[in-house]
Amino acid sequence: MLSRTARHIAPLRTFAARQTPLAQPAQLRRTWARFSSSQSQQPSPNSQFYRTFGRPIAKVFLLAIFTYQLAYYFWVRLETDEIKSELRATITDLEARIDRLEKARKG
Repeated sequence: MLSRTARHIAPLRTFAARQTPLAQPAQLRRTWARFSSSQSQQPSPNSQFYRTFGRPIAKVFLLAIFTYQLAYYFWVRLETDEIKSELRATITDLEARIDRLEKARKG
């Protein structure tokens, strides 16, 4: 009796032994030859430019977007801080006026 691993491997061996490389038809070989000869053309100048400078352009573009977003974030934060300080000053002024009016009404 075969061992457990031999029983699992045996069908794979017979399957692999049955596979034989298929002969390629002549027409298919001619088609490959035709397409392979057309691939020896020079790439266009545009594709060559972007192949060479595509990554640096993308990095600069992304860095510019990041810088803009960072500057915008800090600008908005400063604006909100300024608005909050103005509102606090207004509230303090109104509370002082209320205190003065209450003292004038009582006294």
